[in-house]
Amino acid sequence: MANPVLLVQGTKLDISTAPVTDVNAVVAAGGFASLDITAKSVQYQGGTADEIDATVLASSAKEFRLGLQDAGTMTVSGHWVQADDAQAVIKAAAQDKKTHLIRVTFSDGSTFSALALVSQRSWDAQVSGVVSATFNFRLTGDTVEVAAPAAAA
Repeated sequence: MANPVLLVQGTKLDISTAPVTDVNAVVAAGGFASLDITAKSVQYQGGTADEIDATVLASSAKEFRLGLQDAGTMTVSGHWVQADDAQAVIKAAAQDKKTHLIRVTFSDGSTFSALALVSQRSWDAQVSGVVSATFNFRLTGDTVEVAAPAAAA
């Protein structure tokens, strides 16, 4: 039996071309720009929940409850191409500070979606290389993960 792994090849990375305020919003066809054309890597760093001290005088040790979950951050690295549609969306989103829907569709058809604010855009150029880019996103609200469709029998 083969090990259950998810290959990166074939992964799609899209950002909504217009601001979106609901992670479950249905975005019309053509309403996304593709980042996977220039992206080489994407990293999701899940956030943490606040730790609330619930210790009372009668406690025999420190007691905690968890507060609201933080959606985390996402970093996309790849090639800097100012004429790229998705990078134009990111530039505009950095300026207007509105949330956009980021959707990652993995090679098995499963998806990860989140509302994102652009927190930083940067580029790097070195001799004998290509201009590389890094885009940092602050995720906000709930994230949505959808499992791959069931395989046909």
